[in-house]
Amino acid sequence: MSPSPVQSVLTPSSVAVIGASPSGHGFTSAPLTNLARHGYSGNVYAVNPRYDEINGVKCFPDLTSLPAVPETAVIVLGASRVLKALEDCASVGVKSATVIAGGFAELGDDGLRMETEIRSIVEETGIRIVGPNTAGLMNVIDHYVPRAGVNHPKDLTPGGIAIATQSGALCNTLANRVLARGNGLSYAVATGSQWDLDMWDFVEFFVDDDRTRAILTVVEGLKDPERFLHVAHRAASADKPIILMKVGRSALGQSAVQTHSGALAGAADVQFSIMREHGVIVVDDLDELWEVGQLFERWGATQRRFANPPRLGIATYSGSDGALAVDAASDNGLDCPQPAPATIETLERLFALATPANPFDYTGEVIGKPELIAPATAAILDDPNFDLVLVASPAWTANFASSVLGPAVDAMAARPGMLGAVSMWSAGQHTSDAEILVHQAGIPLFDGTHRAIRAIGRYVEFVGHRDRWAENRSQAVGPAPPPSAGDTTVHPYWQSRLLLADSGVPFNEARLASTAAEAVDASELIGYPVTLKASSSEVVHKAVAGAVHLFLANRSAVHDAAGAILGDLPSAQIVVESFRPSALVAFVGGHRDSEFGPVIVTGLGGAYAEAYGDVTHLRCPASPPSVRRALLRTTFGRMLGETSTQFVQLQEMLGRVAEWFGEHAEVESFDINPVLIGLDGEMVAVDARVETRDASN
Repeated sequence: MSPSPVQSVLTPSSVAVIGASPSGHGFTSAPLTNLARHGYSGNVYAVNPRYDEINGVKCFPDLTSLPAVPETAVIVLGASRVLKALEDCASVGVKSATVIAGGFAELGDDGLRMETEIRSIVEETGIRIVGPNTAGLMNVIDHYVPRAGVNHPKDLTPGGIAIATQSGALCNTLANRVLARGNGLSYAVATGSQWDLDMWDFVEFFVDDDRTRAILTVVEGLKDPERFLHVAHRAASADKPIILMKVGRSALGQSAVQTHSGALAGAADVQFSIMREHGVIVVDDLDELWEVGQLFERWGATQRRFANPPRLGIATYSGSDGALAVDAASDNGLDCPQPAPATIETLERLFALATPANPFDYTGEVIGKPELIAPATAAILDDPNFDLVLVASPAWTANFASSVLGPAVDAMAARPGMLGAVSMWSAGQHTSDAEILVHQAGIPLFDGTHRAIRAIGRYVEFVGHRDRWAENRSQAVGPAPPPSAGDTTVHPYWQSRLLLADSGVPFNEARLASTAAEAVDASELIGYPVTLKASSSEVVHKAVAGAVHLFLANRSAVHDAAGAILGDLPSAQIVVESFRPSALVAFVGGHRDSEFGPVIVTGLGGAYAEAYGDVTHLRCPASPPSVRRALLRTTFGRMLGETSTQFVQLQEMLGRVAEWFGEHAEVESFDINPVLIGLDGEMVAVDARVETRDASN
């Protein structure tokens, strides 16, 4: 069976470096240097008519002069010469190529023309390419490192972490950080402009690679959302998470919009909610990628089971550091139960000063009695009350690293089945010996207690949902449709209520009035107290504009309020509705995302919606389990409690609204805010705004 395109690029039996140069010529000389430096055992051909030999490698004038057809090529030529090189590769039967060159955009129309022609070569000949605008790739396990740069360590540690980024610089930075922290790499690929093979082609290869245990990604944009979700599901189902950092998020969702749902639905937020629903671990910074990744490399995920919530045992050399750890554990979904009676008995027998507890502080007693550390740590590691254990260490110097930290590390290394990690407040050379000690023991190490517990929280959240990742995808939806043509219309409150009538949202009783006298008559029919609101396209937030009057208890109050509304907004109509007291307020909205199509936004409502941004997103349609999980991702949903009547009612409402929005392509966006959760537990919507698109214009 012929190799896959990615396999051809990453694990070739032979490679031609087209445009190769001797050492000292920058990116054109780096691939040959790296292939020799890292011990690639396949056939290497240099192609450059200017040389007969480069660094001991025979050089050929062109591809047709080679003694055999190479499986792949690395092209280190200027942009203007890439097209010809790819044509030559295709003509002799080279299966794939890594195009290092950049600068196509700088060529203007010529660059665009070359891009079109290169894409045509790929389509017509079947040759597959990585790039352009890439610094190349590394296959550390098989010693194939044809990078166009030498700014990485001479000694590359093989391991279970794979990297895929679009940025070449960030790929190298991340790889260097992984290696510097004592972890090993399987692959690192910078996909560049992605004119053919993209990040998800490589990620899917990593999913199928038995040597890879975690996949780190830095994403600028989702080229193909459906493909991404397919790969994400496969990765999570294989206990091999995609750990993802999104760059450029601040530039997303910044366009001015009129509705709450638009303001609360920046593209990055939508992406993150949907990613998490499909098992992607979304992180906030570059180091968190490898921090979480090392836990999967060191601990694995298969066969791991935890209590709910997972139970963390903490051993520390500082009482204050232990307190920091407990605080961080609470914020990251971890429980810190007290030790089992047998552990307490052991610790009481060993120590005269330390108090058996969780966190357990070794105290200064161990400075003079370091022999206590190993049995104490062993007792904590063996405690059945703990699923995981963290040893929180200060900045030990070389001497203390060996005598005081060493016994704890030895106890952890002697129990490979126990999930243990070390945090340390690194201080340059002052702590370098201690860091080496932990690295050599193969134990996950973190720079600071808070970072360790945040990573552990990410790990246990993923493992805790293993059964869900193994299920079939709950949402069999197609790609997002292209934006509709035509103008949009933002409908006033009353018309928005009518449009939402079949969405399953319960509204309070209301009547429409055009004059103050009609408002009084409507109030008499509804019964006091009532609320008056303007129904007008001129105002977005009615309360801010003074167009909402609450708890009007008699005819006079209604007449005056109606007069005030019409005085400020002469073209408005007045909605008279029953007044409903509430204990809490929810927000439900929707908009059409450019990548994922119709998306529901929900969370804390009223004036708090934009102030707190405590919302989550759901792709339409949404299954009941996905709605429940989305609500529980918000503080508001957790506060309601998933067994409460209010939570169940909101979950059912969201399911109906998601179905309605998915079926009404003419609706561009909508807000239902607030949805009141009454003192009696019942829910009722008391405001709405709908924007529709007229495709006929």
